[in-house]
This record gives sequence, structure tokens and C-alpha cells, in this order.
Amino acid sequence: MKWKTLDTQQIFKTGFVTINKERCELPDGRIMPDYYILQLPDWVNVVPVTAEGEVILIKQYRHATQQTHWEIPGGAIHKGEDPAKGALREMEEETGYTCPKLIPVAENYPNPALQDNKIYCYIALGCTYKGPQELDPFEDIEVHKISFAEFKQWVREGRFNHNIVVASILLALSYIEENKIVF
Repeated sequence: MKWKTLDTQQIFKTGFVTINKERCELPDGRIMPDYYILQLPDWVNVVPVTAEGEVILIKQYRHATQQTHWEIPGGAIHKGEDPAKGALREMEEETGYTCPKLIPVAENYPNPALQDNKIYCYIALGCTYKGPQELDPFEDIEVHKISFAEFKQWVREGRFNHNIVVASILLALSYIEENKIVF
């Protein structure tokens, strides 16, 4: 079932995005002349929960949709960085919170038809405020806390509409339910 790559041409590279065009041979001999792959860094998402059972959310503007979105902390893993360390770093930078317990929930591919990167999902338990946010120069992120019951209600209402965030939240909720974690 695996395709054989006959040729790869880098057609675009900037910052953290590379686009390659490949010519591939399928197992039955057919040739796919132009297959495009977006190479992006691996990513982390964290569902942070305080000792009091409040979920820490972020709200930020996303220019591609020209809308403000409710999300959980997350971001690109630095080259060579352990995903768990990247998760803690992103959570601390975006929210100012840290945690004593980080639970890996899942790793998957956001869009394997076009992208080659992975996303790692974590639950952070016992989160406490460490200090002010350390945002990137062009990030504007509001931090909000809501009860765990309200968080589940927001999921049911569809208030989260960023798909990799939704997937991470659902995986985290499934893990919480299966392991009978109570808030």
C-alpha cells in the first residue's frame, strides 16, 4: 500500500512551513505527478485543570477566519524539544500557569492527507498560577477559567470550533471519564 517517492521538489519555505511537491508511484504502477505535502512542526495541546476543578481556557483572534476563538493552550514544539516539555512551556507562556502533573492522552496527525506533523494532547492537573504570560510578539491571548461542568457544557454547545482543539478536548474528556478523574 505504500507509495514510492520518485522525486521531491521543495516549492516553498518560510518560517516553520515548507511545501514539497512529490511525484509518486502507487503500488499498482500508476504515477501521481503532483502530490503536495505541507511540512509543519509537531504540535501540543493541553487541557489545564486547577486543583479546584477549573479549566483554564484561552481566547484569541485567528486571522485566517477573522474571528476570535475559544481554545486550550497549545503551540508548536521546538526542534528537538520533548513534547511534554513543549506542552508545559506553551501552557506557561500562554496562561501563566504551571502544573505538577502532566498526563499524556494521545498523539495523532491533524491532517495526514496533506501534513506530515503530529499533535500531542495532554491533561495538566493541579495547575497553579506561576506568573504573567510570556507571549510571542504578535500574540494577544486572554486567559479565562471556568468550572469543569461549564467546560463540558461548552463542548456540548459547540463553543469550541478550532478542530484540533476540539479533537484534543474530546480525547481528554474520554481519558478523564475512563480513568474516573473527578473535579
